[in-house]
Amino acid sequence: MHFEHHGQIETTTAKTERDIRKVKPLLPEDMDSVIYRFPKTRYYGSKRRLLGWIYHSLKDLPFNTVLDGFGGTASVSLLFKAMDKQVSFHDGLLCNTIAAQALLADKMPFAETAEAYAFIDKIEPNNGFISKNFSGMYYTDEENRWLDGAAKAIHQVADPIKRNIYFYCLFQACLKKRPFNLFHRANLNLRLNRNVTRSFGNWVTWEKTFSELMKGGFQDIQEVIKPAKQVVNILPHGDIARLDAGYDLVYLDPPYVSKSGTSEDYLKRYHFLEGLSNYKEWNKAINQNSSIKAFEPISHISEWQNKREFRELLFNLIDAHSRSIVVLSYLAGAYPTEEEIASYFRKKFRHVRVLKKDFCHALAKEKKVELLFIGSNR
Repeated sequence: MHFEHHGQIETTTAKTERDIRKVKPLLPEDMDSVIYRFPKTRYYGSKRRLLGWIYHSLKDLPFNTVLDGFGGTASVSLLFKAMDKQVSFHDGLLCNTIAAQALLADKMPFAETAEAYAFIDKIEPNNGFISKNFSGMYYTDEENRWLDGAAKAIHQVADPIKRNIYFYCLFQACLKKRPFNLFHRANLNLRLNRNVTRSFGNWVTWEKTFSELMKGGFQDIQEVIKPAKQVVNILPHGDIARLDAGYDLVYLDPPYVSKSGTSEDYLKRYHFLEGLSNYKEWNKAINQNSSIKAFEPISHISEWQNKREFRELLFNLIDAHSRSIVVLSYLAGAYPTEEEIASYFRKKFRHVRVLKKDFCHALAKEKKVELLFIGSNR
């Protein structure tokens, strides 16, 4: 393995090479086929399509324990699990944490697919919280009634793994039936109005029932629920600053703040999924002044959307884990700049690499440049 040492190349010691061999990852060609079978997701900002690049960038680093700090869709955690690492997943949202508990489970708790399908088919529509509060916003009234029934039925499932899998399937179905796959606008009309010319959207998917889409999600997740060679930890959702240091590698994929100050508000984009996750307490979390019934701000999420605080939060987080290998996924053109982040990495780490890859997000016309900062003092 080679690592840049402020412009120089350094070869790892024999001891490090022995450490690498202790937990031998899959061969690169095998890993590419494994990644291909990972579930696709319409979640904004997912690293799913970049996993091959991330794998080949990190596969030779000497690490065993790894923290995925802003875990999101758990795609990167799935990659680390496939590399036979001891993974700890963390995210600020409950819905992402529930999805991770499903995706990273060690075994499929269903004896056969028919059991899950039967549960989905037996969901009965209900006039509940969604029907009363979200009419005409995201889904049709009939669909809202079905979602009320689904949320109540899933929360009553006693087996936690089964419950998490059902929620994962429901979340994916909700995303697929939404224009832009988001909940930041009440724009049901974009899906229902067939007379509008648009350059996006998938009528075939939009017109499928929630039951059909949930079953599709169940088929997808069956591909990845497999025994892990090491422990996989799903940490409680919350503030990343409260987590202990000490991991061999810390992977960070924080929300991006543009130079103009606009930010990626994941709570606003996915508040509906967050509400489904805690259905009985949903009414207490809503901002009553919000036209889309979004949540009240949550401090450990909103502070990462504030340009005045973001730089300090990011650098403090890197500093807190500077004894680990720190890997930061970022976006060129965001704040702070690539140069500022690289400069900070060079202050904190003896060995630094900055990798770049052209990339285009779904529904985005312009190409973007993904950045991967890798810092180590080992």
